[in-house]
Amino acid sequence: MDVIISAVANRTGSTLVQRIFNARRKTLIWGEHGGIVTDFVRIGEMAGYFSIQGRGEKEAYFKSGEDPNTWIANMSPDLERIREGVVQAVKACFNAMYAEHRDNHDRIGFKEVRYGKPEIELLKACYPDAVIVLLVRHPVDVWKSETSYWSGDAGLFSRIWNERAMQYAELRDPDRSIHLLRYEELVERDEATLGLLAELAGISRDEIDSVLNVNLNSTRTERHASDIEQIRAICREGMERLRYAD
Repeated sequence: MDVIISAVANRTGSTLVQRIFNARRKTLIWGEHGGIVTDFVRIGEMAGYFSIQGRGEKEAYFKSGEDPNTWIANMSPDLERIREGVVQAVKACFNAMYAEHRDNHDRIGFKEVRYGKPEIELLKACYPDAVIVLLVRHPVDVWKSETSYWSGDAGLFSRIWNERAMQYAELRDPDRSIHLLRYEELVERDEATLGLLAELAGISRDEIDSVLNVNLNSTRTERHASDIEQIRAICREGMERLRYAD
């Protein structure tokens, strides 16, 4: 996996960035896969819980010379072995999933809109050399673009957005090839943003413009003032961290 595009939420421009990367002929960035990395995170957490809880049983069993009459109901491998198992499981899954058309492309990746810090850190452990693009957008504009993903629940949306926004601000680390982009600066064609994106995608500014000039599936609807007020209140901390004004 060479490129991972992760958006703070739906309607944040992840497909636009996916299209920009795919402007390079030998790059293939696939779409969303339903957030399956979250399940691998949960597997690691559950197996890790039993590793910790069963540590005493394991120590007692091996100190006994592997006496079968020792209590071993929750004996589990070390955390290090579990973490390595989860990493290998993710890589095996994605190697099989994304084998399609791999022979014709030298850069492979995907975009997703469901991941926070645990998933991004797991993906970075799996693919330490991968370019990771974290994409954010002002929460009010996300809500005006679409509400159905959160069943029209502005509070639910706000809590998800704010938590991930805080995590994305913390995750940003160009030295680890984890880059944070703001949707607004992308569509407003901020020179620094487009320059970075051109470098990451391996394409020219003209090629970026050829994608930005084609507007696909853009939506915007005015929403209830109470929703907007609630979003601004709940998302205040995340907005401040990402340099969004009210």
